[in-house]
Amino acid sequence: MTQSFQELTRSYAEAQGARCAWFLRAQNVAEAIAKLGLIGPGDRLVMRATDATDEFCARFGARSLSFAADLTPEAYVAATNAHAHPASQRFVEGHASYADGAGASFDQLYWFVESIGCRGLRVPDIRVLAEAARRVGAILLVDNTVPSSWGCHPLELGAHIALEALDRVAGGSLNAPVVGIAVARDLRGRGKKAQPDDAARKAYRLLAQRLGGEMSHAVPDIDECDVAAIADGLSSLAERMQRHADHARVVAEYLAANPVVGFVGYPGLKSHPDFDVAARTLMHGFGPAVDFELPDCARAGAFMAACSCSNRTHPAGGRLTRLSPLCGDESHYIRLFAGLDDPLDIVDSLEQALRLFCNPPHA
Repeated sequence: MTQSFQELTRSYAEAQGARCAWFLRAQNVAEAIAKLGLIGPGDRLVMRATDATDEFCARFGARSLSFAADLTPEAYVAATNAHAHPASQRFVEGHASYADGAGASFDQLYWFVESIGCRGLRVPDIRVLAEAARRVGAILLVDNTVPSSWGCHPLELGAHIALEALDRVAGGSLNAPVVGIAVARDLRGRGKKAQPDDAARKAYRLLAQRLGGEMSHAVPDIDECDVAAIADGLSSLAERMQRHADHARVVAEYLAANPVVGFVGYPGLKSHPDFDVAARTLMHGFGPAVDFELPDCARAGAFMAACSCSNRTHPAGGRLTRLSPLCGDESHYIRLFAGLDDPLDIVDSLEQALRLFCNPPHA
């Protein structure tokens, strides 16, 4: 197992354009960061509100967390220079981190973004954020779970650490959740234009202290069958992810054209606020996910119960399209991850469920 595992980590690092890569058993990226112990009591983690905000608050608390009002470098710098407001303990989407004072001191600064994330599936300009992070001495962490390394290369765009929950890479076949972690190379650029990247060197040192360096032969507590599932998944990732992305586009275009759907968040729509950024940041399409808002007459939980394509109990990242309530069963928001199943069947299932709520049969 040790030899095959080392080969797998090298293959994963190569796919990420990374200096080194590791695997860690963790439920999600937030838990992986917590298990690594990267964020100490004297450090600061700046992030935009995401679906996992409550979990970040529970794991790191207001002492270490500060929330940016937007995905721009200016917003991250403002949050960096602000003391964490007590409201960050129960952060609400759209609520900025208030500046109680400037000049907060910390040992290490981290900036965190998702390559595709937040409500509406926002796409940050990783290149611009990475340059700003270097100017203020921050290590830029990117959660690359939604597009995977097939759809985005955060390290090549300037990020220092890329993390990814591997459910979709393994095709929903993992017995226990695993997060992949990759760190950037020490040099930015190529050839004579290559420059040392001190933040990348520091990021590697911090990770190597916890997970072992490039020459380490340590094997984490991951089942052999999960190692095999990740290896098999990487070999078929390009084909599968292309179908996920193509199917998501079909569903997004249908929802955008449906008059009863109030809002559709999909980076491939020209109406999306990050369409231009997504076009130069993402590869091979615009990802496998679609956010949409139900009409007032429907709630997420009831809609999913009536929708034959919801597949709520099926494994995340599997072959079937899967719906989840973005803000709880009583909300109006749904996130759809397109599967390998026929997108026209998915569209028909969504259409039937929407008609049931908007045009209920007469008693």
